[in-house]
Amino acid sequence: MSKTNEFVEKVDVCVIGAGHAGCEAALACARLGLETVIFTVSVDSIALMPCNPNVGGSSKGHLVRELDALGGEMGKNIDRTFIQSKMLNVSKGPAVHSLRAQADKAEYTRAMRKVLENQDHLVIKQAEVCELLWEETADSEEKPDGYQKRIKGVKIFTGMVYECKAVVLCTGTYLGARCLCGESITYTGPNGLQAANHLTESLKKMGIELRRFKTGTPARMDRRSLDFTRMEEQFGDERIVPFSFSTDPDTVQKEQVSCWLTYTNEKTHEIIRENLDRSPIYAGIIEGTGPRYCPSIEDKVVKFAEKERHQVFIEPEGLHTNEMYVAGMSSSLPEDVQLAMYRTVPGLENCRIVRNAYAIEYDCIHAGQLYPTLEFRKIRGLFSAGQFNGSSGYEEAACQGLVAGINAAMSILGKSPLTIDRSEGYIGVLIDDLVTKNNREPYRMMTSRAEYRLLLRQDNADLRLRKKGYEAGLISEEEYQHLLKKERLIESEIERLKNTSVGANKEVQHFLESHDSSSLKTAASLAELLCRPELSYEILGEIDRDRKALPAEVIEQVDIEIKYEGYIVRQKRQVEQYRKMEKKKIPGNLDYDEVPSLRIEARQNLKLFRPISIGQASRISGVSPADISVLLVYLERYGR
Repeated sequence: MSKTNEFVEKVDVCVIGAGHAGCEAALACARLGLETVIFTVSVDSIALMPCNPNVGGSSKGHLVRELDALGGEMGKNIDRTFIQSKMLNVSKGPAVHSLRAQADKAEYTRAMRKVLENQDHLVIKQAEVCELLWEETADSEEKPDGYQKRIKGVKIFTGMVYECKAVVLCTGTYLGARCLCGESITYTGPNGLQAANHLTESLKKMGIELRRFKTGTPARMDRRSLDFTRMEEQFGDERIVPFSFSTDPDTVQKEQVSCWLTYTNEKTHEIIRENLDRSPIYAGIIEGTGPRYCPSIEDKVVKFAEKERHQVFIEPEGLHTNEMYVAGMSSSLPEDVQLAMYRTVPGLENCRIVRNAYAIEYDCIHAGQLYPTLEFRKIRGLFSAGQFNGSSGYEEAACQGLVAGINAAMSILGKSPLTIDRSEGYIGVLIDDLVTKNNREPYRMMTSRAEYRLLLRQDNADLRLRKKGYEAGLISEEEYQHLLKKERLIESEIERLKNTSVGANKEVQHFLESHDSSSLKTAASLAELLCRPELSYEILGEIDRDRKALPAEVIEQVDIEIKYEGYIVRQKRQVEQYRKMEKKKIPGNLDYDEVPSLRIEARQNLKLFRPISIGQASRISGVSPADISVLLVYLERYGR
């Protein structure tokens, strides 16, 4: 031990794990000038996509654009490496429009690794962290309830020690991982990579509560063995919208690959039902809880028995591979059953499996142990992000990684932390749900979880969050000035449209008639005409000939802000009420046992989650409006 103690390196931040959360956390810290080392069990697994080969999707596209607005890397990286792009839900309102891009998995990993390797202040280290180093403390002056421990560094399996001021845990699905395919169990991480088997005990010794979650992935097929004539071809958008606000849209217009749609059938379901006893999920072999909103094909067949078929998307894994991803058919059934069920699907009758489907179990935490900054409540300098926090998905992980990385840096630099509330972004909804709710399954972001989703659109993520990224130090002065110019153009154009009137003359009436819009009885402003569903800013150009040329991103905001103004104003009023509750802070050292008339369930959950505001307390499971009223009365008396 005396010899290993000689091998000590001092850095500012240690990031454990180089998945999507770890990459964002490490880049944020390094870009803010802190000496950072990122540990990974394999350098080849940096930003690996062990499951679906895509970024974005319903609500997840919002997350990626918000991440980009704050200064993250995922949006830029997928813009460099996508092979198909599509805006989802365009037949619905703008609140649920969401961008999704098919990735070239190998290129995505390679491009992100290149970014990390060339980032100043950042070092990549292939090593397994086996222990966190800490000391007992009681910083009661810094936090009302006081930290119990302080992070001092990490030790890797070779015995070398890295002393640091902050650690960000981004272990993904590697911690204590095991993969299951029928009766076959391998103690590895995803894609057969080495699992992280030595850190769990160290976390338990620190008093961190762990749990077991499970996720899964479908098989990969050899493209040459598939019959695409029996499937429906799925194309990308004609005009591609980039994820990153910094990407010039003209640079991403390129030839795209196709995806394919097919379906399961009764024969598929029959094979699955006959072999449920061989599924680790139903045989009781799997201990962890799986994701409700991304179920295995076994779960779909059992829980939705009335459905005659389920969608199956066949997606290319990249331009330089024949592997095809079978989206919608993740499974942990044995290999022989997998092959039998897949071959009942139209187009897959002669399929050859390159990689079997499997389920994976791993250690993660109950995120109620974290502040909204993603720092552990009782351990100063220890932050956590990604699937280790009980979430699922690359996008959710990356957003948490960025927030955790920024806040680790802010804690070292002595600056105010970055927090995003539910009215400011999907990231705020994601983190608030994780730290205030007792999630008993992997958490997945959905548009329905965001109560202010008309304000939190994917198209205005920069207007909502770019300033926060600038204040944190991850957005350049040039990018910030571009944002301010955009805001001025939007404001002035909306004002012009409201103050420009057109009369009920012959030209205007003919224009309205040609666009199936009712005629005018009196003069109306251009803004009033724009509110009509059949008209748009572009169409109004026929009678608004004096307008100046504006960027497409400005026109988009003007169109939406005017057309949905009434709904937007109403939602902004709701946000005002929400923020009043968020401003009512709860002392961290409040003794809930002293609050009279609180129900037992509410008292227990308030003591467990330790909310920082009345607003947060109101969202905790088991805390009723009556409990909140009691708490408000007590706090008023407490304050006096």
